[in-house]
Amino acid sequence: MFIFTHNNPEMQIDKPHTALVLADIQNEFLEEDTGTYYQLIADALKKRNVIANLEQLLKTAQELGYYIIHSPHWYYPTDLQWTVPPGAIADYLIGIGFCGRKDPVDLEGFEGSRADYYEPFKKYLMDGHTCNTSPHKQFGCESNDVIKQLRMRRVQKVIMAGPVANICLESHMRDILEAGFEVAMVRDAVAAGVNDEGDGYQAAMVNWRFMANAVWTTDEAVSRMKSAAADLTSSHRLRSHAVQLT
Repeated sequence: MFIFTHNNPEMQIDKPHTALVLADIQNEFLEEDTGTYYQLIADALKKRNVIANLEQLLKTAQELGYYIIHSPHWYYPTDLQWTVPPGAIADYLIGIGFCGRKDPVDLEGFEGSRADYYEPFKKYLMDGHTCNTSPHKQFGCESNDVIKQLRMRRVQKVIMAGPVANICLESHMRDILEAGFEVAMVRDAVAAGVNDEGDGYQAAMVNWRFMANAVWTTDEAVSRMKSAAADLTSSHRLRSHAVQLT
């Protein structure tokens, strides 16, 4: 049996053209007491310390001034007018009343709801710098403005994480790769459910190994973000010094 072991050249990041892209940083996925999707991924979240690793990525990106793009996931009452039959996970989520909002411009009932941002991370997501995009409505970001937001910032390289590795996050990854960006996935800042066919986390790791430019740990991603930021600062100092000498 042929086993694929090829490695592409290591992905390098530079701060002005790199963004942290997250999906589904909401109570539905991360809040133990109220999240219904949380129950599907609870063991995986705890096994890899995912919530703490997500915070480490957010904290690093915020402190160093990296672009942060967050793609939330929710639906409005009018989305119940859809008549196309859903797949298994979508059908399940409809049954549990997944991530509903009253209206695109009416926030009544939103705060603290399952659709709301995960409370401990609001200091990152609502800091005035992070871009919270329009919601994705299925799995990927084809239906929202993630790619538009990346392009308008001249981002070329993306670091990705989020609680649903094999569905929403992988679908975002595929869309972003297809749009021509380099992508590094963070393997211990993600989770996935298990079904009767197997473990969604392992499925994601297999696919990412084939498709992504890199698959890093949180520590590796943070180290690379810090190094790239330090390189930029050093470059600015050298340029400033050169200007002074002239």
